[in-house]
Amino acid sequence: MGDAPVEGVAGEIYAKHRNSTQPESHQVRAILGAVLEVVQAEGLQPTPTTLFAALMSSLEKSETQASAQVAGAMCTVLASVLGRVPAQILRSRFNASAQIMQSIVEQNDQQAGTLRAALACLSYITAAVNPTEWAPALRPFTLLLRYSTDARPKVRKRAQYSLVDVLAALQGTPALQGASDAVLRVCEIILPGPEAAARAAAAAPNKKRNEAEAAIADAVSRALHMLGSLKQIVSLVAGNVVGPLSKMLLKLYVLRQPMLSRSTTDCLEMLCSAKNSHLGSAALGELLQQVLQQEAAWDRKDTDLMLALTSLIETGVTRLHELDASVCALRLPQAFHSLLPQLCAEQEGVRFGTQQALKNLIHDCMDGGMVVTAVTRGSMGSRAMPPAHNIVLAVANTLTVRYQDGWINALSVAGELLEKLGSDGAPLAEGLLLRLGEMCAGASDAAEEEGMDEGSNKVALAAQNALGQAIRAMGPQAVLQVLPLGLVEALEGKGEARTWLVPLLRQHVQGAPLAYWGSELLPLARALGSRAALAQQSPGRQLEAQQCRALELQLWNTLQSFCSWALDTSTAFRSYAKGIGTAFEKRQDLRVIICNALATLCLQNRKALKAAGVTEGVGYSDPSGIQQTNADDEEEQSDVVLASDVPTHYDLQTAQANTQVLKDFAKNWLPLLFNAFIATDSQERNSYGSAIAAYATIADAAALSHFFREVIKRLLKVGEDEAAGVPATGVAREGGDTHTARKCTYMELALCLAPGLDVNGVSILYKAAKPSLQERDQAAQKKAYKLVAYICEHRPDFLRAHCQDMTDCLLAGVVTSMSAAKRYRLRCLKALILLLQSNDAPEIHMAQTLQDAGQTETRQQVVGSMVSEIILCVKEVNQKTRTAAYELLVSLAKAMHEQHPPPLPAPGQDMDMEASDSMHSRGGLHTLFSMVLGGLVAATPHMVAATVMALARLLYEFSGPLEYMVDDLLPAVLALLRTKSREVVKAVLGFVKVVAMRLPVPLVTVHLKAILAGILLWSADTKNQFKLKVRVVVERLARRLGYDAVAENIPEEHRKLLTHIRKEKTRKLREDKAEKMEMDGGEAKSKFGGSNKRGRTAGGSEWDSRVFSDDEAEADVRTKLGAATLSGATGKERSAGKSVKSLARGGKGLPREMEGNPLDLLDAGTSRKMVKHAAARGAASAPAEDEDDFEHGDDGKIIVRDEEAQGKKRQRNSHLDDSDDSDFDDIRHVHGAKAALREGAGSVRYAATEGAKSRGRSSAGGSAGGRSMGARTSATAKGASSQHSGDRFKARKGAKGDTKGASKVEPYAYWPLDRKMLNRRAGKQAVAKKGLEGVVKAAKTGAVKGHKAKRRRT
Repeated sequence: MGDAPVEGVAGEIYAKHRNSTQPESHQVRAILGAVLEVVQAEGLQPTPTTLFAALMSSLEKSETQASAQVAGAMCTVLASVLGRVPAQILRSRFNASAQIMQSIVEQNDQQAGTLRAALACLSYITAAVNPTEWAPALRPFTLLLRYSTDARPKVRKRAQYSLVDVLAALQGTPALQGASDAVLRVCEIILPGPEAAARAAAAAPNKKRNEAEAAIADAVSRALHMLGSLKQIVSLVAGNVVGPLSKMLLKLYVLRQPMLSRSTTDCLEMLCSAKNSHLGSAALGELLQQVLQQEAAWDRKDTDLMLALTSLIETGVTRLHELDASVCALRLPQAFHSLLPQLCAEQEGVRFGTQQALKNLIHDCMDGGMVVTAVTRGSMGSRAMPPAHNIVLAVANTLTVRYQDGWINALSVAGELLEKLGSDGAPLAEGLLLRLGEMCAGASDAAEEEGMDEGSNKVALAAQNALGQAIRAMGPQAVLQVLPLGLVEALEGKGEARTWLVPLLRQHVQGAPLAYWGSELLPLARALGSRAALAQQSPGRQLEAQQCRALELQLWNTLQSFCSWALDTSTAFRSYAKGIGTAFEKRQDLRVIICNALATLCLQNRKALKAAGVTEGVGYSDPSGIQQTNADDEEEQSDVVLASDVPTHYDLQTAQANTQVLKDFAKNWLPLLFNAFIATDSQERNSYGSAIAAYATIADAAALSHFFREVIKRLLKVGEDEAAGVPATGVAREGGDTHTARKCTYMELALCLAPGLDVNGVSILYKAAKPSLQERDQAAQKKAYKLVAYICEHRPDFLRAHCQDMTDCLLAGVVTSMSAAKRYRLRCLKALILLLQSNDAPEIHMAQTLQDAGQTETRQQVVGSMVSEIILCVKEVNQKTRTAAYELLVSLAKAMHEQHPPPLPAPGQDMDMEASDSMHSRGGLHTLFSMVLGGLVAATPHMVAATVMALARLLYEFSGPLEYMVDDLLPAVLALLRTKSREVVKAVLGFVKVVAMRLPVPLVTVHLKAILAGILLWSADTKNQFKLKVRVVVERLARRLGYDAVAENIPEEHRKLLTHIRKEKTRKLREDKAEKMEMDGGEAKSKFGGSNKRGRTAGGSEWDSRVFSDDEAEADVRTKLGAATLSGATGKERSAGKSVKSLARGGKGLPREMEGNPLDLLDAGTSRKMVKHAAARGAASAPAEDEDDFEHGDDGKIIVRDEEAQGKKRQRNSHLDDSDDSDFDDIRHVHGAKAALREGAGSVRYAATEGAKSRGRSSAGGSAGGRSMGARTSATAKGASSQHSGDRFKARKGAKGDTKGASKVEPYAYWPLDRKMLNRRAGKQAVAKKGLEGVVKAAKTGAVKGHKAKRRRT
């Protein structure tokens, strides 16, 4: 073809094979060139039609067909062309074209490459057949079917694709029936083959057994190939063929051949899931029923088959619901009854797969109509059980003892079912709720008796989650109707209290009627409070008083949950606001609870209004900013949690009505909240502040303005009294004992009102707080900066209008600001820097700047000074301030990068070389980094060290965008290693560690020699752990770049360090390998056979400020070199692996009744007992969480007990000495038996070990005096006899035989175990067995003598 450009289909073919070096591609290019020359010689364009005609005329020639390579290349080109040829042309040349392709296929049966290309061409031609005349296409279609089961994978795959293309083209035409009949005939020949071969093999004689087995293998192989083809085309065949095909497929399950069963399941799943399948709803339902009834298919031991069948049922039932929901409702219960037993399968994968399938079926196939129908028919007393009711009973049955192994999975399914039933299906869920209640009660009983947390019991946690789903979906009314709390009845001794249900209400209630809480739970809480007050007055009822008071508080704690998205707030809050207010005023222990509930009501309704687009009456800033500001203080925490989104049922009208009611009561609630805020200790005000801030956003402007003016008056009055030095009088005395405390109280209270203030109010607030910014009192200055930080962050309108004043104020406070206020001052600086760096920044004027300086230079000077202050804060003494400074640097860099992203370089432009003089030319990130970089030339080492640390943090976070600056930055930083300031050197070592961790390997490799030469200057300095830090950096470099790269660049005098690091790494790898082999051989292996270690991801770790500390290097080395200690610490966990694993299986030990009667598995309360028993076993077998904790007395002192004395006391009080009827009387004399029985060992081996320990010697296989394992003790070496040698049964002097003596047991003796018996050498074994023959002989002689003596006595 030369270099001439080729267009169209010919160009595409040429481009596909142009760069290939395969001989076939060379042949294709040659054929294509020849065909193009022929076409061009005829004066025609190389269109698909002309290329088709030219290629077919060439293929008609016998010499072309005689060459397999030429025919294959032509068919390859033709296959690419046929897809572009019009169907009318192919149909007109169908007979001739099909004849040619059939001939090529038959002639090249053994040439796989040519055969694949010919089959592709044959599929295009067959697909173009006249739909009304199928007979001419029968033979080529049969050829495709024949090769779809070919033994060659590529040929078979090509034929299968061809079948799909042909059948897809025939959809909706009369020819589809003929093609489907052809498929059915082939299946009738191949699919029964395995069964016929098996029958023939069973009847074959032994001489022909090998031939029969070969015939079975061949039949199975062909059937598998046919099933592979059917998987592709079964959804395309005609509907009347699907039935016979399904019957043949179902018969394959009877053979119990795993691969056949799996392939059959895949075919059926493809048939059921295809959207274009010709399978109707009735036929699909019948097919699913037949699959469920195939007992041979449900092989519980075949994990893959079980998962495939589960997927088939899920897919089929879901598709059936799409086709006909009524038919699906009839088949759904049968599917549940078949799948539910798999929840307790042995394989974890089967349990989880079944759980997911059942949950998907509930979600997709159970609709509201099924639920309503079941409830309606149940109320009418219908005899036929509705499908939904049947499913609920089946799921409830999985919570019985029979399914104990699968309770966790069954509870997940139960939770999904309860959520689907909703409030309409609550009558159906009564039995299921009772089961869940019994399981939760059992877990609560176990937690109470064993003193363990309910969260450690996985079954209990799953049951609580399921019940929580029921509470959210059905509402607390429906759940409490089935499972009443029964608190008062239990106190009166008339029933059992479900106290465990109250925390679930608090956790899961949302959108429930607030009136229900006021009508049901509030009276109950009041009754408990009254009972607690009466019991408190009686000396013998103190415990009852405490219990009632605790229950009362728990009920009050549910108020916030009932306030969450409550639709009836407009009516219910109006009814119960007075009672709640009275409780707030009289009960101090209820105030935080009520504050959280009020904040929830206000914030959620405000959020709903904002989501609907309302801007009036919702405040001027987000009140959650108050919580975020307070969250910086550890002592201040808030329990107000908002839902992520507004529920769909919570519309605008509801939110407006609810908000109006809250506004009406603002004049009543705000004074109560103010007074409580002032009277409360400063460390406990956060809940009050959150409630005030939330109420301020929705309160009327007039009412809020009145309260704000009162707060400002008090604040100013406190300032005046402090300035005058006179004591406070009147209301100004409230809020604290000192002037500073009162000033802080009123500033904090004013801050809580800020979200609802307009610009004028914020201006007054700022003016009131501004003088305190210069105070020398830490508390007052901190509160003032906290208030200003909120204004800067959440009121940008005020900040922009007062930018000059705010800038002057912050710059003036550089010298006077204290460490405690630095965190809030940094937040003010961030907001101001972002404003000054914006494109529309307001003008500012500085007295220190030059007169001819423009606004840009002035702003850069101001921002530079502020950035310098942020840099210095990374070296602050206060850890929180340092953390805030690092976070501020990163957030500031991200914000500036977003404001001024770097420009894209023009084509051919190098960003490193081409840049304008403006600092913004490379983006905001470059501007900030350049500002920080200027600190390297500071006059003090403290500033230089802080700059290096700030640069390291920015480089860690933005290593990619700042790569281009490393070549200039790194040499300058490394030069600081030659300074005498240890503070600077310490920071540089941390910077180098960041470089080794974050920068790309090629970039680090370029500077590796300079890095090593610089840091190794301090490799011999042990002060400040510099030597250890250098080693850590070298090790990181070696691990990242490779030991060879480091060895090439490290100085000769330091090669020993690298050699030592390499040896340590090799030893560590060897130890890890040995530990892994030990874990794989024991019980510490994970459930799925994998490692429990988490893989490390490049660049995925978070910043750790310890990179500059002395502890970090020590911890780094200790982590790498102390793995043996860590692995040893997990020995208890590995030893407890068996017990934990056996507990996870469940069902291995059934509890017995206290009276000793067998457990009644049909009892409704059995689930409760089983959960309690499982939790108790788990607590008993679990290792102690912290065995090193000492016991503390009531006064807080540590109690140290004498274990040896206690051991002696336990020996004296042992049941071995007190029991009159013991099964161990015959071994009282055995040394160590008491210790063995005391510890519950129950084995002679353990008793011997304890006895040896008490005598100061080791038993066999132990270690004594530093000897190796298995060494003999000194006593044994001297020939001392064993306690089981039989010497104590010897008769007295002059007598023969053995005597029982005082032991009262039959004489016995043990031959001591010698390791030499395990030696493969015969000589060693002979030495070990020496004397054993004599013992046996003596025993026989003694037995004969005893027998004779016995006969003489009788």
